[in-house]
Amino acid sequence: MLSKLAWFLVEPSHLLVWTLIAAAIQSARRKISGAILAALAAGWLLTMLLIPLGNSALRPIEDQVPRPAWPAHVDGILVLGEGLNPDIPRTRGGAGGIGSDGGTLIAARVLAQHYPDAKMIYSGDEGEVVIAKPLFAEMGMTGPILFDGRSSNTWENLLLARQIAKPAPGEVWLLVAAGFHLPRAMAVSRQLDWPMIPWASDYLSTGNGRQSGASLPANLAHFDLAAHEALGLLAYRLKGEAR
Repeated sequence: MLSKLAWFLVEPSHLLVWTLIAAAIQSARRKISGAILAALAAGWLLTMLLIPLGNSALRPIEDQVPRPAWPAHVDGILVLGEGLNPDIPRTRGGAGGIGSDGGTLIAARVLAQHYPDAKMIYSGDEGEVVIAKPLFAEMGMTGPILFDGRSSNTWENLLLARQIAKPAPGEVWLLVAAGFHLPRAMAVSRQLDWPMIPWASDYLSTGNGRQSGASLPANLAHFDLAAHEALGLLAYRLKGEAR
């Protein structure tokens, strides 16, 4: 809870909001600092509109985990739950909730078809399991899949999944997550002494540093994601949960 509150306060797009609030307060008090703060906020918004800083911030994070060649043999596949929204199917009769975070579900389906004998674990929170479990069945994934909905963060994803998997020495496991999430997840797997192959389900940044179009919301969102992963990895290392 404390970490979520801290992130709420320092998330880059939220810092922009706090700056605008401060600018309004200082302007109402006829302080020159109000105009300075407003100019800084406007300049940042204009920069984010015209320059793909979000892509530039995400790319070095995602570049750490290039998609490898298909392994000849895989013993197990760990799929991390990422941002599925259970409130949508709950209020719409069971439909929806995947949004833009469903890349891992697609990757799981493809990998299950490619490695039909591999064990599969889906690790997320309770709401993510509520969405993923019936969806996997609808996609025809009838093999043995273990769903664990007890996790609230990446550390718990890997820790609890390892307890379930009990990987033997020499087993080949794939770790499936979005490209931006994998560096932190792999750092946790190393801390837990669980050798894994990173398998990026999707990437948000282009590989050449360019981003077509000028979408301010997408640019801000990508910049927020990059900051979240960088600060999250730092916090995990300070707590001894990643290396």
